[in-house]
Amino acid sequence: MGIEDQAGQAQGAADKAKEGLEGAAEKAKDGIEGLLDKAKEFLTDDNVDSAAEKIKGLTPDSVDSFVDKAAEQAKKLND
Repeated sequence: MGIEDQAGQAQGAADKAKEGLEGAAEKAKDGIEGLLDKAKEFLTDDNVDSAAEKIKGLTPDSVDSFVDKAAEQAKKLND
């Protein structure tokens, strides 16, 4: 086997690896988009308000305004 044959085999292996990585990247992208869609479905205004009330129930009153601001921002980002 000559050096050209080895170079050709190496190029073929590199091409297969590239194709595999491109396929994996596309699957990962699809998976992330699906997760984002599910997160947006969960992030309803009612769920945000419910979570904010639970947090405010567990923390000192001094942080209530910060929790309210964070909840409002979360609702704006989800629109």
